Amino acid sequence: MADTLFSTAWTRMLQDVCKSAISLFLGGLYFLLGLTAFYLFSRQNTKGRVIFLCAIAVMLFLAMAELVLQIVITSVSMRLLYSVGLDLDSVSFLKQQASLQRLYDIIAFVEDAILVTNNAVADGLFAYRCYQIWGHNKLVISLPLILLTITTALGYGTAYPNNLRDPNSHVVDSRVGFVFAIVTNLMLTGLTAGRIWWTRRQLRIVGAEKFAQRYTNAIAVLLESGAAYCLFLILVILALSFGRTATSGPLATLASLSYGASGQLVNIVPTVFLIRICLVTPNPGSDSGGKFIV
Repeated sequence: MADTLFSTAWTRMLQDVCKSAISLFLGGLYFLLGLTAFYLFSRQNTKGRVIFLCAIAVMLFLAMAELVLQIVITSVSMRLLYSVGLDLDSVSFLKQQASLQRLYDIIAFVEDAILVTNNAVADGLFAYRCYQIWGHNKLVISLPLILLTITTALGYGTAYPNNLRDPNSHVVDSRVGFVFAIVTNLMLTGLTAGRIWWTRRQLRIVGAEKFAQRYTNAIAVLLESGAAYCLFLILVILALSFGRTATSGPLATLASLSYGASGQLVNIVPTVFLIRICLVTPNPGSDSGGKFIV
């Protein structure tokens, strides 16, 4: 039994170390990207600039909180491994293991809740961009907002049972929430890109090729970021599929790296998009050519 406990604790510790490593790397990258985006938007005369700045600040805070929690949960995992090797009587051993395991589960629950919140903020920012591009048309983004609400509710609804209850008691598979996130992202990307394309078409009709090129660049950036975000969400779904069942081998390593990266990539992809839009359009959101591109 001791060998089994040690093997389980060792495997989990290695997986947490992998997650921490990728989180530290991407977290440092996102910190620089977030500061860059905040600086660029603070210097832009952009419609809704305050909302963009607040969203970037919130995503930065959540990303750093996710990074800290990942480091803490890795240290708890190491302590669990260490406690297995101690020569303790059975009562003390069981109490210590139960206490550490409970702490591990609570931190994992908070980490998942932050990830859900992070995704809601990122998609909410995307929905606001779409809302701007469509001339503040509430009807257009009503369905994406409904999907975003369902995605967030599913995420919060499964975070607790996934970490603090018996896994057999799960009511809804957590992967369902990420599937809804993919659908939401595809819908917002289609609505946003479609509106920009139509505006670009109108500009070309009237001979405003200079402004039309800006819209062409914006469409390219938008489609690239949308595709990257969907691929990331698919990666998370794969991590959730194999991460809770695989105990060793390449699948377990891939799952650990994917899930460890999720807390940072959910912010990196939209932030890179915002930075590129700021560079593509000198004054995003202004009324001269770059209207409502962001």
